[in-house]
Amino acid sequence: MPFKRGQSGNPSGRPKEFAHIKALAREHTEAAIAALVAGLDDPNGRTRIAAAEALLDRGYGKPTQGIDVSGSIGLAQLLSEPRKG
Repeated sequence: MPFKRGQSGNPSGRPKEFAHIKALAREHTEAAIAALVAGLDDPNGRTRIAAAEALLDRGYGKPTQGIDVSGSIGLAQLLSEPRKG
């Protein structure tokens, strides 16, 4: 059902965060970080990489991804072409 002009698609707004759940989770931050650090010594390479990524993401944030917008194709042409694959 389409929305009428001027009518919000989300009339109740953004969902409220569960502050009490966040507070409970934050009580375990040190233990969670310790578990990630322990994962760095795991013999499984996938576990070590996942632990390292999680620690780096929390310490420095996730890396930004650049988008190359140069080229000869126009947006209208890009949107009208069927997807391949």
